[in-house]
Amino acid sequence: MKNLFLAALTLVFVSACSTVEMVNEYMPWYSGNSVESVGLKVNTGTAMNYAVSVDIVFAYDENLVTLLTSTSSDQWFKERQGYIASYGVNMDVIQRQIVPGYSELLDNFSERSALAKGVFAFAYYPNNPNAKAVLTEVATPWLVFDAAQMTMVSAAPGGATEDQE
Repeated sequence: MKNLFLAALTLVFVSACSTVEMVNEYMPWYSGNSVESVGLKVNTGTAMNYAVSVDIVFAYDENLVTLLTSTSSDQWFKERQGYIASYGVNMDVIQRQIVPGYSELLDNFSERSALAKGVFAFAYYPNNPNAKAVLTEVATPWLVFDAAQMTMVSAAPGGATEDQE
């Protein structure tokens, strides 16, 4: 009888935990993001003879979101180690370098990425050291780079697929 009671109590506890998690998603304090994937594509051209460094940052703390909102890409790359040392447990950083003519689709994020309160992309390359985008509200953004600028589009540009030449 005691084992049956413990089994029932365990079942109620497990059900309650998953219900609370599901309800949390619909409460005002829940602040997830819409990002499902992030595509990166560097166009070819005579002026693009270098790789573009891109960091995708998932921020889980409101203070960090505020800080990153006002951080330039140039500042991010100069102080990245300091940000990671200070806020490391409150962020996930995906670092990539993409060369001209290639594209990559990033969609294998950490389990907690859906809970990020802000998602940012910082890019650094010689002709545009301050390319930055806020991705938080976009489900499938693609960041397209050319010699002069970074452009964010919501669909794969020109049929780009992962690691395409």
